[in-house]
Amino acid sequence: MSNSVNERFSGHESFVCRYGWLPKVFKAVVADPGLLRNDERAMAALGIGRNMVKSIQFWGEATGVLLPAGSVGHLPGPVGALLFDEKDGLDPYLESIESLWLIHWQLCVTAGLAAWKEVFAEGGLIRFDRQRLVAALARRGEANARPLAASTLEQHASIFVQTYYQEERGADDTSWCPLQDLGLLRATKEEDGKVMFSADPRSPVGLTLRVFGIALVQFIRQKGEGTQSVDFNNILRGAGSPGLVFRLDEHQLRVFIENLCNTMFAGALRFVDTADTQSVVLNPEQLDPQFRLQAAEEAYPHV
Repeated sequence: MSNSVNERFSGHESFVCRYGWLPKVFKAVVADPGLLRNDERAMAALGIGRNMVKSIQFWGEATGVLLPAGSVGHLPGPVGALLFDEKDGLDPYLESIESLWLIHWQLCVTAGLAAWKEVFAEGGLIRFDRQRLVAALARRGEANARPLAASTLEQHASIFVQTYYQEERGADDTSWCPLQDLGLLRATKEEDGKVMFSADPRSPVGLTLRVFGIALVQFIRQKGEGTQSVDFNNILRGAGSPGLVFRLDEHQLRVFIENLCNTMFAGALRFVDTADTQSVVLNPEQLDPQFRLQAAEEAYPHV
């Protein structure tokens, strides 16, 4: 797989994105855009320690819940505005699994996180143990100007696994990551005691047409403006595609696209299926605006 000097291997401060963090930091930043620029004020407002402040900022930006805004501090990001807006938010308390699929998509395709790109956005690893994941991350890190420490690679791999898988979770445990509910990583123990993780395609429980549509539009429109035609196989297995990120097989992808063509995307999306070609054609001018993540500047011009 290709390496990139822009990929990120750290910044999470050894914490996964914990339950309740994203709605909390979104509301706090709407009330005080400069909050995260002052550790002491952020610690008091959010009720967390200094390292957690850095981590909650990292995850807020990586998921698109927050948008860095220079001297202002932060603006509501497109995902935060869609989900948590006080007036029009779809899921103010992050209770819907639909929202988790959208956050998963953002982490895989826009955050530049090396492990997420290796496993989900590029499909480089389907079945692996921690050692193999660390080795894959080390190869990706070879493009960095400065060599990555083994501890950095191991921590990044650990945070990735903990984001999607936790063996046991107590009823009152708030340290778990809600993305574990997607069931994207499964673990089995080999005869030698080694734990193997599997990220193979399976039925994406809770993935809605709305979130799939948002992802499909984002994937297609990265190729440019205007009417775009994209090969079906590229949507299925292309790097950063909905097929790979959502772990869809060919039948599942076809069903999602056909349902979009017949409902929410009627007039804006066509599925061309002939003996010679299979492609998807998007006409953005006919697209309902709800399927384009709104820019924070447009949603909150007063900030």
